[in-house]
Amino acid sequence: MADWLPRLNAVIAAILVTIGFTMVWNPIPVSWAVAAGLGFTALLLWIGTTARHTWAWACLFLGLESLSWPAVQMIKLRMTTAALSDDQMKEMVGTLFLGIFFATFWLTFAYGIFRLIRRTESMEPPAPKS
Repeated sequence: MADWLPRLNAVIAAILVTIGFTMVWNPIPVSWAVAAGLGFTALLLWIGTTARHTWAWACLFLGLESLSWPAVQMIKLRMTTAALSDDQMKEMVGTLFLGIFFATFWLTFAYGIFRLIRRTESMEPPAPKS
């Protein structure tokens, strides 16, 4: 496999994780989004030794972002109003449902990839000694 392919996967995964980060913290200053993107890129380049590792970690980050999204929305809503209206409560229920649904999806997907990595690494024969 080419040397640049794991790096390309890390950059693409970091872009997707950064988009998720900016959606959770919307509105966010552009400088924070760029800093988060560079941080995610550096982190995924460091821990993503293979494409599988990169995407497993990216899915894990997306799951954690999805899990934090309802909490962030609740905090933002409580900071703007003292008492919540019925419409705001209905919106929060939908946000909570979607956040938990997508968090379950991404975290389960990440678990499956990590499990696949563990299985394939344990099945590989040891490298021959020179």
